[in-house]
Amino acid sequence: MAAFSAVSVKLISWLLSVIFLPLSGLTLGVDLISASSRTDYSKSNVAGIGAYFRSQGVTTDGEYLYFSCKTALIRTDMSGKIADKANLAAIPDELKDEYGTAHIGGISFYDGKIYAGMEDSKVWDNPIVGVFDCETLQLEKYYMLDGEKITRGLPWVSVDPETGYLYCTDHAKKPALLLSYDISGDMAPVGETPIAGALPSVQGAEFLNGVLYCATDDDTQAIYTVDPVGGEVNKVIDRNLTKGSEGEGMTFVERGGKTVILAIDLGPLFVNAFIREYNI
Repeated sequence: MAAFSAVSVKLISWLLSVIFLPLSGLTLGVDLISASSRTDYSKSNVAGIGAYFRSQGVTTDGEYLYFSCKTALIRTDMSGKIADKANLAAIPDELKDEYGTAHIGGISFYDGKIYAGMEDSKVWDNPIVGVFDCETLQLEKYYMLDGEKITRGLPWVSVDPETGYLYCTDHAKKPALLLSYDISGDMAPVGETPIAGALPSVQGAEFLNGVLYCATDDDTQAIYTVDPVGGEVNKVIDRNLTKGSEGEGMTFVERGGKTVILAIDLGPLFVNAFIREYNI
């Protein structure tokens, strides 16, 4: 059950797209309610079980997109629509039994691996960084972070490719500290940066040129930048999703020779996911 072949994943994806075609049309109609205020210039709609698999985080290695959901990881083409690999049981029994791990959050690609925030959902005693292989989507190792500093789960992680440091906050509505860890040093703590501004309800984040971009589920589902050294916060864009939608994770992709934001959200009925692109 853990890993599916490329052929089987594509077949399942095609069958589900046919089954949920009417539902996809309905959710597209609902999304038109906010069309005049939204800031995306492109979107794709995935309905049904495909939305579940794209309901938490997203990251890329430049060749594929990787999506996380509560219990699984999938890999798709750069459109985000066609999956070629899946791990439907990405949380091993070892973590479930020993730590109560029940939720995968935001993810980040670095050096052939997917780094994932993992938590014992709603208990929040055991914040874990999972390290998954990009080819197999199997968990290779994990690190337990300090539960006294991260007291409300681990909803997201992001790796700065320039330093090899992993960053995170806990699930506080307005987190006070941006924490950093050295991947090459077995996830040893390296810094605590006070966040100088409101950064509410972060769902996922990604680095670009040394700056951390954070996708949130605040009132306008805004995307912010955070200086990882000084902690200054600035708003980049308001996504202005349809009322009842939930903003999820984000990454960066190249489109037409320029870098754009790719972000995901769940529609107000929670039966579809939108993959949207935004200019920076």
